[in-house]
Amino acid sequence: MKTLIINPLGAALKHYTAELVSVLDASGAEIDLVEFPEPSAGGGTRLDWLKHHLAALWSTRIHDRKLETERKCIITWPTLGYLDTLLAALIAPKAWIVIHDPVPLVQSVGSGKLGQLALRSIGNRARIIVHSEQAAQAVEAVSPSARVVRLPHPILPPQTRGPRVRATRPTVRVLGQYKADRDTDLMTAIARDFPDADFTVTGRGWPPVTGWQIDSRFVSEAEMEELISSAWTVLIPYRRFYQSGIAVRCLELGTPVVGPADSSLSALLRSAPSLLAGSRHEEWVRAVQSGLDMPREAILELGVSERNTTVAKWNAHMSARD
Repeated sequence: MKTLIINPLGAALKHYTAELVSVLDASGAEIDLVEFPEPSAGGGTRLDWLKHHLAALWSTRIHDRKLETERKCIITWPTLGYLDTLLAALIAPKAWIVIHDPVPLVQSVGSGKLGQLALRSIGNRARIIVHSEQAAQAVEAVSPSARVVRLPHPILPPQTRGPRVRATRPTVRVLGQYKADRDTDLMTAIARDFPDADFTVTGRGWPPVTGWQIDSRFVSEAEMEELISSAWTVLIPYRRFYQSGIAVRCLELGTPVVGPADSSLSALLRSAPSLLAGSRHEEWVRAVQSGLDMPREAILELGVSERNTTVAKWNAHMSARD
């Protein structure tokens, strides 16, 4: 099974792509990877970036015609939102596009009326992968006839060897850039209930949040791993989101992660429901306390189970005839 992965966010989705390659490799795929950095990571202008993407799609078409065969193709990010589904249908009709945010948390080109019209116009020629039921419903609300496949967020084999080096004091972390859907009121209320714990935020663009130490900057991959590993628990304080790469990384590293039950985390943490919270404040307090108390082994065990499930489901999808 030959598979081409095109990653147009070579910086932002570096870890995601590593997870995807790992899952597909475990499924027995022969993988070709084409990736290039986004403009914000020093990848030139936006026009240069789009040219790279179009060239990658076109080379796929030429390659398959020359060899008289077809590789599976996965595009890890839509450079032009829903407009990318039209591009793929015209240039690389067998490609699957991963849609991470069907309703973007930040403004995105191609997610408005024009992009939605493009998605509807190609009907079932749109081939989309999502990582949660919530995301599938959002895409299908735009175009009921699109081919939407829900597959688990890729995950690396959990790091079951070696001790976990965590902070001396109980530490709750929020990681990643600030977005309007972050629930800062919830964060303030939680910090107030745990006076003996440290609460830290690391990521770009954050405003002050009462009770939290803010480190507003970009975080490298190596540092992100250290921040997750050293946390006693990681909090996902979103009002709305479709999947969480940070939560998956917590399972890879053996760190408890706490978030809303009415989200994609309900599937990821199905074997650890005590880490999920409803709408009431006391449920969040209970979930955070559960995260602080939960042993690393329990999270690693959950990670191993999720990895096995993920490999099996991706293998079934990639092995199926289109």
